[in-house]
Amino acid sequence: MSYIGKEPQYTDFLSKFFSGDGTAMTVTLDASPPNEAALLVFIDGVRQDTSAYTVSGYSLTFTGTVPSGTNNVQVVHLGIAQDTQVPVDDSVSTVKIQDDAVTSAKLANSLNITSGNSLTIDSGATITNNGTASGFGSPAYAANASASTGAVNIDASDNLQFNSGYGSTATAYGCRAWVRFNGAGTVSIYGSANVSSITDNSTGNYNVNFTTAMPDSNYATFVGSSVGNSRAGSNVRSLAAGSYNITSDSSGVAADFNHVSTGVLR
Repeated sequence: MSYIGKEPQYTDFLSKFFSGDGTAMTVTLDASPPNEAALLVFIDGVRQDTSAYTVSGYSLTFTGTVPSGTNNVQVVHLGIAQDTQVPVDDSVSTVKIQDDAVTSAKLANSLNITSGNSLTIDSGATITNNGTASGFGSPAYAANASASTGAVNIDASDNLQFNSGYGSTATAYGCRAWVRFNGAGTVSIYGSANVSSITDNSTGNYNVNFTTAMPDSNYATFVGSSVGNSRAGSNVRSLAAGSYNITSDSSGVAADFNHVSTGVLR
């Protein structure tokens, strides 16, 4: 048959059967109707008036006794279709997609992170790249690999490896903290990373306090002091997970200097 305009669409509406138990029973629906008129209720094939039942959320309660029987009660939802139409192209927004619902099978073979956005790789994730990136060789990057396979690599123990002047791809050990501060008078920090504060214990004696503590005290430090163009003696006295102690002196005498630089490698 020909139609003027859009051809009518036919579908099945949500329907469910219940067994009567000889009481004014309450049944649980699969959807929550807005009111009694949104349902068609049949008992033994006879449609019931809306006064014969009440609805509250997912519950339908009959106002009178329902005859006993097997699947002799049918409830049909008006306006809730079991089949849905295919969405129009480019009509599904982000809020319509459930979190964590998109699987790898739905993703393209390449991923482009545009400027201003970021990519987070959770702990334990496995990512490999068998493509070629300009200047990196093939592959450019591999994660959780058992061998050094690219210019940038994360090995099976989650160690970061790369080749940047090393001569070969090797594990990189980062600077975990650094600070340059003025130790003369009231201590002031010129610049720092992962250092929360400097404690001035006494003349030429300071504690360097970490923002994020080290896992243990097994780390290496470097330290240097100067005033003007004169260099001073500096050393590390003790190491702890949350801080370490340094001293500065001039010819063996403790002294404060206006430039003290120190850092941590691990």
